[in-house]
Order: sequence, then structure tokens, then C-alpha cells
Amino acid sequence: MLTTALTRNFAIDHPIIQAGMASDSGVTLAAAVSNAGGLGTVGSLGRTPDDLERELAAVRGATSRPWSVNLATFDWSPFAATLVDVAINARPPVVTLSFGDTIPALEKCRAAGLQVAVQVQTFETAQAVVAARPSAIIVQGNEAGGHTGLRGTLSFAAQVLEIADGIPVVIAGGIAGGRGLAAALAMGASGVLMGTRFKATPEFGGPRTGHLEAQRHAIVANDGDHTVGSTTADVALGMRWPEGIISRVLANRFTEEWHGREEALRAEVAVQTQPFGWTSAHNNRPENMLNWAGESSGLVHEILPAAEVVRRTVAEAEALLRGVGGVLG
Repeated sequence: MLTTALTRNFAIDHPIIQAGMASDSGVTLAAAVSNAGGLGTVGSLGRTPDDLERELAAVRGATSRPWSVNLATFDWSPFAATLVDVAINARPPVVTLSFGDTIPALEKCRAAGLQVAVQVQTFETAQAVVAARPSAIIVQGNEAGGHTGLRGTLSFAAQVLEIADGIPVVIAGGIAGGRGLAAALAMGASGVLMGTRFKATPEFGGPRTGHLEAQRHAIVANDGDHTVGSTTADVALGMRWPEGIISRVLANRFTEEWHGREEALRAEVAVQTQPFGWTSAHNNRPENMLNWAGESSGLVHEILPAAEVVRRTVAEAEALLRGVGGVLG
């Protein structure tokens, strides 16, 4: 059993948080991870307030274990700020926050008596978040899939661990199994957050997720060398994220054609009159879809149930940590 400040504070069995991968992370995945002893997460990005309210009610009915809701704290939609109130009203055991200015949402959630984990992508942001004293701080490295920052995971995590001042640190980016978990705990962290590994599960995806099987199999087939971290995918979507945030997707025909040609892509997208109109027309096949995944795809060798991912990750980490003592003279 791996017992850390994170497992004690959040009342979970294993120090594993499943990433809130937008609306593709719903009740099915979150409940499966939580029921397996980790912290499952419902994503809110891409959901309307009513949709999020329904999903949070569903996950409460699907698990008696702790779970979380992830909120992106920048103006990605006219109702983005409203989702904080929707989350608070649902009384989730944990809220995770990331991107933009997280401090106002942190203070609001904490005033409501909720546990809050805040994800950071820069050391400057980490300093501000540590001063605000969240329940946990998630350090996200550049290897991560989806949206991330520019820092490498290992050095960034070590820096934040030096200043954490008793706040449990969770490491994200490039972690997909027990080796990553063991490394994080050996560094002094309290747990890990994994996204890409949980995409390659039957529970991942929602009614608006396209080409689910193809996405999963593409992750399994990827060797970790072939991902693209840039602004290209967000340009295609017509979205602007906070400064210093990029997106990482698997390399495919879309990235081959448009990576490095973002201004030309922006001009094409600008003539669209419907939201996400360009991607609907041009990223609608398995060979050119936006498959948000990180470098840890090279560690994903098969599609597994989410509960089995948790079990194997913990078992491998325990075995590795038992052997660490052998290096001490």
C-alpha cells in the first residue's frame, strides 16, 4: 500500500489522479478510477453548465469514493466562470483547477469548504499558488498530452518540491505507469496525475468524442517520439489559450501539413462562420483527427480497463520502491 499525504488528505487508496480531459472524461471513466482507489475526474472544458450539472450528479450516483471535477480558469467560453458555481453546488470531494488565473476560483472553492488541487505550468505560477495554500499542487511538465506548458517535468517538479512548504505535490507529464509513480514518490512527491494512459481505456470518451477506437489504437501504436507540442491544434479550433500554453497531439497528416504554418491555418479558420467549423470539415477522419496525447504514449502498449491501469501502476511502483533500498550502501 502506498500511503502519502495525498492519499490521506483526499481519502483515496492510491496516489493516482486521472486527468480531467475535457468533456471526454465523464462519469464512466471517473467512477471506474475512483472505484479502483484512485481519484477519478470529470472534465468540464467543452461542457455547458447544464451538461456539467448532469454529469456531476451522475458521478455522485456511480461511486461512493472520492472523485473530482476539473475546471479551466480562463475565458474559453462566455459561461466558463459559471462552471465554478456549478461545481461548488455539486459539492465534489475535490476540485482541480488549471490554466489562467486559478487563485480566485481556489479561494471561492475553499470558502465553500472544498478540497482544491491546483495545476501549474511555470515556476512563477507555482510560487503564487503555494502562497495561496491549496490542498495539493499539480506540477505539469511539457511531455504531457493535451494542454501544457513549456517546462520539462523532472527539473520543474524538483523546483516546486523545494518550495512546497508541506503542500502535497503531484507530478504530471510523461507518466503512464509504475515507473513514473515510483520516480515521483522517490523525489518526494505525493502522487501522480495521468491522462494519456487513461485515454487508452474502454471507459474514456463521451457522445461527442470522435473515432474513439482509432484514438485508443493510435496511442498504443505510438512510440513516444511522434507527438507535436505547439499551438497548431488550437489554431485549427479557433481557440486562444493563456500565454505560454501549448497543446500536444499525436503526429499525423494534420500535423504534417500544418505544423509550422500556423498563420496560414489561422487565415483559413478565420473565414469559418461556425464554431469549430474548420476542424469539423478537416479533422474528421482517423488519419487527421486531433488526438490529444503525450510522450507517455510510448509506454502504453495495450488498451486496458481503467481499474486495471490503477492496479498495475500501483503494483509496479511498489515493486520498484522495495528495490530502491538496495542502492544504499
